[in-house]
Amino acid sequence: MTSKKRAGQEPEPDLELVDTDSEMPASWQERTIERRLSQARARALARSSRFLATALELVEESGRADFTIQTLIDRSNLSLRAFYQHFAGKEELLLALYENATSQFIEAIRHEVAAAAPDGPMAQLEAFCRGFLSRAESSEAIGGRVMTIYNLSLEIERPADFAKIWEPHQKLLTKILTSCSRAGLVRNDLTPAQLTTLLNSTLIALAQIGVFHLGGKGAQLTEDQLWAWCLQALTPPAGSAKPKAVAARAGAKRTSARKPKKLTG
Repeated sequence: MTSKKRAGQEPEPDLELVDTDSEMPASWQERTIERRLSQARARALARSSRFLATALELVEESGRADFTIQTLIDRSNLSLRAFYQHFAGKEELLLALYENATSQFIEAIRHEVAAAAPDGPMAQLEAFCRGFLSRAESSEAIGGRVMTIYNLSLEIERPADFAKIWEPHQKLLTKILTSCSRAGLVRNDLTPAQLTTLLNSTLIALAQIGVFHLGGKGAQLTEDQLWAWCLQALTPPAGSAKPKAVAARAGAKRTSARKPKKLTG
């Protein structure tokens, strides 16, 4: 039974549930645990980075990824126990190495695309393509051949991992092509997503030609020729409406051709 309130007595305010844990400062025990966890994370990152750096050295030296885990342990001066604390095996190490290299690859291209932003979306697309092609070919000196081979096997054997690693690359290219499409700079019979698929496949194929030196000496292609090929693929097919930028350039050329030439002598 509840007692009756006395006359003139103010009603007791309702008690509110307050999350005191979020307002209380961390105890010394919690700070100690967090400090130890932070130190453990730092050591784990340092060791895993050391394993990756050593693996990259071995790949660069031999041009292959057939080194043994024991060779990796001896070169890194770390223990076998430490290796298995960070990686389930060699395959996971190679995946981490590939992911790390790909992340740096994409980030470098992203910076070049950002630098080209003031010149418009087509300039960004050119920066993207040239950045991809030039880095793919020059990466041969830092294990690019091995990474290209691993790229092919990963796409077939572990498509989910492959898609996740290259997702930022795909999103960046789709964003650029969407801007180009909205500005009327590329063909409009394909969606930006379709253009991304076709252009990305073209870039990968062209990069493989450079990395593996396919076709012999007489078939060598320059970066300008490769970009011109990609640009031609983005222009409208014969008989369709030309993009605004292409039509504008064509009109400017016709106007220039009609100007009388200066006489000399």
